[in-house]
Amino acid sequence: MSFFKKTEPLLITCPFDIDQRISEKAKRLALRVNYTSGRIELVIPRRMPTKLVERFLYQNQDWIEDKQKTIPTTIPFSCGTTIPLFGVDTLITSNVDASLKRTKVSLCDDVLLIRTYLDDPSQRIQRFLKKEALNKFEELAHQKAELIDKSVQSVSIRDTKSRWGSCSHDGRLSLSWRLIFAPVSAMDYVIAHEVSHLKHMDHSPSFWKTCEALSLDYAKGKPWMKEHGYTLMRYGR
Repeated sequence: MSFFKKTEPLLITCPFDIDQRISEKAKRLALRVNYTSGRIELVIPRRMPTKLVERFLYQNQDWIEDKQKTIPTTIPFSCGTTIPLFGVDTLITSNVDASLKRTKVSLCDDVLLIRTYLDDPSQRIQRFLKKEALNKFEELAHQKAELIDKSVQSVSIRDTKSRWGSCSHDGRLSLSWRLIFAPVSAMDYVIAHEVSHLKHMDHSPSFWKTCEALSLDYAKGKPWMKEHGYTLMRYGR
């Protein structure tokens, strides 16, 4: 029984609900989980024979089905949803008023209050959360840098897919704004990790010693990011 209709160029009629991408650079077939979209992606090299793609999917059917069961469910930024912010479970509440001319978002303890004229203010919520993340990350980064007699030139936020942070040779830190959803120990660990690179631009024993010293709870934060970091991509997708 054939998995596909033979089409040219390849994008294949597939029995699995996955995304497909033709790649000019890929040399082999690959399956990967895109935690940003919450979907599995099949990467197909250009001119790959359909029969080989069919066989590859057949051989990886169990992997696909297992991964689809474990991909975290999307948690939208909508009224009534609870999201973790800086370690606190926070309820999103919304007051929709057509007479309003702009959207105002405010955070008070464990409530994220939105006053808006929009039916879907999710983009405004995300913009607000990015600002909150940047303010907190800057504060922590500068505090930690002072402890090792270093200085941070700047802190920026990104929505990267594969790296939670980076540090350049000139002291510029870049961090994923989605760390705002992580437990405090995990968020703090990532910032400590990048600040430690101000002193050690490697992953030597000295680097890890500095990282542990700068972390609020290294023993909890590091393994949490390794095991559960991918779940941070589910918020507001």
